[in-house]
Amino acid sequence: MIATSRDVLGWVWLLALVACAAAMVDPGVRQAREDAEQGRPEAAAIQLEALRERYPGDFDVHLELGVVYYKLARKALDEDRQGDYSRYIGMALDEVVEAARLDPESPGPHTWMGIISAYQDNLEGALRDFKNARRLSPRNPVNYLNLAQIYVYLGELSRARRYISKAHRMGARGAFVDIVESLAAWRQGDLVEARDLFDQAYALDPEEVNRWDEAPVDEPIQSFEDFTGYCCSNHTCGPHMGKGCERVRLAVKERELRDETLRRELVMEMERRRKLKKIYEGRKDLEIEIESPAAER
Repeated sequence: MIATSRDVLGWVWLLALVACAAAMVDPGVRQAREDAEQGRPEAAAIQLEALRERYPGDFDVHLELGVVYYKLARKALDEDRQGDYSRYIGMALDEVVEAARLDPESPGPHTWMGIISAYQDNLEGALRDFKNARRLSPRNPVNYLNLAQIYVYLGELSRARRYISKAHRMGARGAFVDIVESLAAWRQGDLVEARDLFDQAYALDPEEVNRWDEAPVDEPIQSFEDFTGYCCSNHTCGPHMGKGCERVRLAVKERELRDETLRRELVMEMERRRKLKKIYEGRKDLEIEIESPAAER
């Protein structure tokens, strides 16, 4: 928009108001994020809900609230509170989709939709969501690492390694790279390489190792044994690493949901697609996929 001379003072005043509001929101979002990361998602949700009331059009507030609701959903399911799980996962999707509506060109909401899809054992949906994030931010190597991890879970290790190589060529460094490579080596049966890669990841960044699955970790992950134990006892990882878990003599935790909970997940997915179609129907230039392609991965 180009402001005429008559509009300049009003435009400057508006920018000042926006800057002031952003300055007020950001510390609250940062504090809520810190609360969630330190195991206080309930406190984070209360703070973010208050911010949402004051700033209903703030992208960061909606996205961070979606993340917090997702963490509350995971906690509820771990405690077999399936009614609370359904409620929180629905709220998480509502907030993340609203963030996408506020900024259709941001990859962040699609990344979190992918994380939620993977948590719901919808790996094809996670591929779709992570590919959407890649379309919106093709120079971010994390998008390729997220895709690689899903391909590891699907057992498509050659594809996974191509995406890992792509992330390396784009400059990806850090513990998450080594974690994904460790998963691939473990899935293939090379426990020596998997252990070496895990040890390298932990030496680089122990905190990132403990955050790699975006989930609460009851006991710190400090060794390859801790890593495999966490994966095999977690339904987001273990069922996709079944043979790997057998090799290290660990039982796999399967995803066990009541029929009503599964039905609610299907309804939520239909509603999410409906909302996304409405958001992106006028933005064909972004090439966002709403349905997972049946034939092409």
